[in-house]
Amino acid sequence: MNAFERVIAQELAPYLGSVGFLRHGQTWNRRMDGVVQVIALQRSMTNTELDSRFTVNIGVTPDIRPTRTSVAEHECQARQRIGFLRPARQDHWYRYLPKDAASVELAVAEARADIEAHVLPYLSQRSGDFPWLLLQATSAMQAHVTVWRAFDRLWRRITGRGPFNKGA
Repeated sequence: MNAFERVIAQELAPYLGSVGFLRHGQTWNRRMDGVVQVIALQRSMTNTELDSRFTVNIGVTPDIRPTRTSVAEHECQARQRIGFLRPARQDHWYRYLPKDAASVELAVAEARADIEAHVLPYLSQRSGDFPWLLLQATSAMQAHVTVWRAFDRLWRRITGRGPFNKGA
């Protein structure tokens, strides 16, 4: 585990867990009010041993998948980058020196502060306050929800991970 992953595991992951997000690698999901909220870290493709950076992507999508399914940010209907929620309203990347733990800690602390100050209030909107996200249950969407829930129940029954198999 490198310094970046260690600081994420020690600093950011527990914080996001404390506000209801479940971790799946570098992505966190929180289900509430009929939507899945997603926070994902994206590391730059041009990172080197001397200079690295990451940003935070945010997504919101209707909660139509089985409960145990993780949603990736790129699968969301509404997506945003943290920089556009900050006062400057432009793309923002957090820079750090990969081999310098203090530099990594500083970058992650800045990202956490921005998540707390900008991302969580943005995600706290009621689902109806995302005007560009059509969360109204159309008949087609309602059919998908019904199918996914039936599939989820069947999967739990087959694998013995549900109320049907109390001995499991």
